[in-house]
Amino acid sequence: MRNMELIFATGNAGKLREVQQICDLLGPKYGVSLKVLPMPEKADIPETGVTYRENSLQKAEYVWNRWHKPCIADDSGMEVDALDGGPGIYTARYCCRDFAKGIGKLLKELDALGADTPEKRRGSFVCCLTLISDGLVRHFEGRCPGTISESPRGDAGFGFDPVFIADAAPDRCMAELEDNRKNSISHRGLAMEGLFRFLAGEGRYLMD
Repeated sequence: MRNMELIFATGNAGKLREVQQICDLLGPKYGVSLKVLPMPEKADIPETGVTYRENSLQKAEYVWNRWHKPCIADDSGMEVDALDGGPGIYTARYCCRDFAKGIGKLLKELDALGADTPEKRRGSFVCCLTLISDGLVRHFEGRCPGTISESPRGDAGFGFDPVFIADAAPDRCMAELEDNRKNSISHRGLAMEGLFRFLAGEGRYLMD
């Protein structure tokens, strides 16, 4: 099994933990043991793009230019049909990084719009993951479609997981799922699977 390490360009401990869980889940499947490392020091990473890919690339480039080590970064968000695809790339800012308040705000907005059926509460989690290593740049994307629930359920995961019901697991909110179940169907899990597929075939780019 190939052993690799990548710096993960994030200050979000929940994301770091989740991505390592995904690595542990996918590693045996693709023969790649991948360890994600926190940034060597705290950094104020810029995020000024207008797409997930632009933000993901910007964050990965920041880490690569500063530490010159193989790295990954992701940008993700929730797109709600009734909000014309919002909050999208502005998901974290939508709730001022307080997701409990953000969940309340989202549910109130949907109620105000009269979104009282599952069909009117459709949305998706979206993730773009960027890998940079020695001049090599690759992007991997994942999309998890589903429905916004009428009230929060569950206490696992983070972000908007308590109010998102994935089509691939329609009986529970994401925050009610076991880690491996969630990570196998989530937007981030799907993007990471693209990375693992690439590493399984082109792992020589990152091996010592």
